[in-house]
Amino acid sequence: MSARTRKAPAAERPGFEHELEQVARTLPGVLTSLRASYRELEERAARVERELSEANRDRLALSERLHAADKLSALGTMAAGIAHEIRNPLNAVRGFAELLGRRDTTDARARAWAEHIVAGAGEVDAIIENMLSFASPQRLRIESVDPHELVRGALELVEGGHDRERVRTRIDAPAFHGDRIKLRQALRNLVENALEAQGGARDARVEVALTRSGDELCFQVADAGPGVPPELTRRILDPFFTTHADGTGLGLALVSVIARLHGGSVQCSPVPSALGGALFVLRIPFQPADRPAQIPATQPH
Repeated sequence: MSARTRKAPAAERPGFEHELEQVARTLPGVLTSLRASYRELEERAARVERELSEANRDRLALSERLHAADKLSALGTMAAGIAHEIRNPLNAVRGFAELLGRRDTTDARARAWAEHIVAGAGEVDAIIENMLSFASPQRLRIESVDPHELVRGALELVEGGHDRERVRTRIDAPAFHGDRIKLRQALRNLVENALEAQGGARDARVEVALTRSGDELCFQVADAGPGVPPELTRRILDPFFTTHADGTGLGLALVSVIARLHGGSVQCSPVPSALGGALFVLRIPFQPADRPAQIPATQPH
């Protein structure tokens, strides 16, 4: 009989079959262990990927904050120079225009031009003041703030008093600690931005909400305008960036500074508001008015 057809000796077959039987019994356990190890490796890989993603987001956020700080530092130097070089002659222009307007004259056109000059000088001075405010922000003046009074005060300062009739408010927050003047300015800027975005349309609508959500106070300003394109939501808060033909690009930048001074943030929502336009959300830590106030760690020294 040839080697190819020769059968294994009978004495060898029981041992071989026994080994196969052991392999067959242990194989399911090995496969189960391999599957468990594979799942564990998958989970570890997913965890590492999440950690890397979070670290990358933190790195990008830090880079953006440093970039913003560099821009504000450069802007502070420029603003100080502008304030010194422009304000003195500007005050002279405004002073002479006020004298002209107070003269006893029957020339209505002259009085009107004098009033326009005074108003224009005031606008320029306000722009300079805004530049100085967010380039070199002052420390917060923490006090007890009534949310109803805060919203009412902000709307009273909105330019174009008739536009205030188009603003609806919703307030559901207790008294809190914060800088009343700066928060009022921030809210005013957000409301004016919402109205300007609608270009004086007859059906212009703005909704302002001030609510408490856990440990945060949330200011929301929604409008019925065209909204902000997704590619601009990250730039909309940059100094001097504006989508309005007559805008300065300072209002929203100042809102961002005020939010950071309070240890908070402001964002333009990537999704439209309930009114169909833009939605800006300003969040700051909630500090109850009936407890000692704490100064945010973001305060300048």
